[in-house]
Amino acid sequence: MKKAAEKELMVSASVSCMDLCHLADAIEEAEGSGISFFHYDMVDGRFNDCFILSETLLKQMRGITSLPIEAHLAAFEPERYIGMYADAGADYIAVHYEAMKDPLRVFEQIREAGARPVLAYKSTTPPGEDFITLAGEAAWILKLTVNPGFSGQKMQEGALGHIRQMRAMLNSAGLKTKIQADGNINQDTIPRAVEAGADILAGGTSGLFLDGKTVKQCCEDMLKTAEEAKGAKNHGINE
Repeated sequence: MKKAAEKELMVSASVSCMDLCHLADAIEEAEGSGISFFHYDMVDGRFNDCFILSETLLKQMRGITSLPIEAHLAAFEPERYIGMYADAGADYIAVHYEAMKDPLRVFEQIREAGARPVLAYKSTTPPGEDFITLAGEAAWILKLTVNPGFSGQKMQEGALGHIRQMRAMLNSAGLKTKIQADGNINQDTIPRAVEAGADILAGGTSGLFLDGKTVKQCCEDMLKTAEEAKGAKNHGINE
């Protein structure tokens, strides 16, 4: 089980946005770019109207990358899939608040399978009364800022409001749990996401994989923009 290196600001690479026909080359380029881990989306056709990325491809990835892999299970009954994705090599498994009856039991299942649990929320779901209890048991929070499974969507303002709520609740509880913002993360939206409280940025087609730029250039640009936004936010607080 691989652990993501702890950094103040981090970028993950969305595998569903990579060149799947030349995945080995895409992985090699991403590994040298400064990303912290791979974000691997699975959608079950019920949680949203598409199917993407089975455990078989993840197993192939595991054999050729040294970076951690986060399997994001955008699926109902995630208990059915935890074992197969952990066995395929997932280091982190993100499961959705909306899809679980007993989140703490599901987290325990993930740990028993040899991975670390991540608590995921859809773009429209606010943090509930049990947020702090669950956040304290998770490696980080995954907050969707668009609907799962489709690239090219615009960031939802309501989701940014939820990130602000989450960060305020975490701060009040004395928790340093990170929040990963996932969906339409780019140079225009990064300052808003960081200002709201996100410190992990999921890079996809609008931010990390851009025509005419290397993944390394894009990752460096994303982190620079995030650092500037973080600095401006801290400066405002200190004033």
